[in-house]
Amino acid sequence: MRIAFYKYFLVLLISLKAFSTFGPNLVGGIEASSRFPSIFIFSEYRKHLTDQFCTAAKVNRRQFITAAHCVLDIGDKRWFFPSSAKPGSFYYYSFAKNLSTPENVYSLKIKKVFIHPLLHNCINKTKYSPALCHSRALPTPDVALVEVEEGQGPFFEAPLLPIDFNPNRPGDEMILTGYGSTMDGDTTPPRLKYGYSKVASPEELAQAVKGTSAIDMEFLESGFYFGSLGPLIHSNLPNLGSGDSGGPVIKEFPDRIVGINSSAVCYDSAPSDCEVTSNNFFARIDKEAKIPLDLWIQKTLGSSK
Repeated sequence: MRIAFYKYFLVLLISLKAFSTFGPNLVGGIEASSRFPSIFIFSEYRKHLTDQFCTAAKVNRRQFITAAHCVLDIGDKRWFFPSSAKPGSFYYYSFAKNLSTPENVYSLKIKKVFIHPLLHNCINKTKYSPALCHSRALPTPDVALVEVEEGQGPFFEAPLLPIDFNPNRPGDEMILTGYGSTMDGDTTPPRLKYGYSKVASPEELAQAVKGTSAIDMEFLESGFYFGSLGPLIHSNLPNLGSGDSGGPVIKEFPDRIVGINSSAVCYDSAPSDCEVTSNNFFARIDKEAKIPLDLWIQKTLGSSK
């Protein structure tokens, strides 16, 4: 969960950047208050929970969903499973909506961290398509399910957030959620925030990523992502910030997960502490994604006993 990306990859939405202590909130949006009781903040660190963290959502009695890059680590050449993601290790979490005051931090003992077999192949340097295994690219598909041992605490009492595997279409309304940064250089305590946005068309995203490294990262062509526009395009739109990684993209009536926060990419000319962007990218989980991620998720959820 620790990453130090250079400018090429700046707003990988991990607050777990070794060079930063970003905490905070979704760029734009509304403080969640009592809404979204299934969403929480988590980290491999108890002491630095509010400095180095990702967002996640409970989807089963003993499982939660997040971004793969939140549970993996990266070395000089490739992604790998750190010891903190191995069975028997612990993640630390809180369901508090505002962490500006001291809150109880709870632990979850890891039973298994699941990533898609294609990503396993990528990590193991075996045959993988598309060829996104090169150093410092997002792990693709950027989705992980974490199964924990039975225990006590708010996680086991929280409601489940269902998953909707129907594809998203341009113009669909959705809600971005997360505990991440709210502005460039933000270091305030994390708060869960949410903001309304819409699924962008491929043409809109192509315009929004001009002047960024998103094209080099193959977000638009890979078939693993969908996206939305950020406040640098329309000031009333929210965008993802460091720490929002892994948070669920939600459609309402009823609330259900339709994607996972993955990344937002700053302009190449932006300052090094950039958080405000023109774009957002979310991992697809729908049945029309490049690979049948819906089947893998359903199988993995069904394996929990």
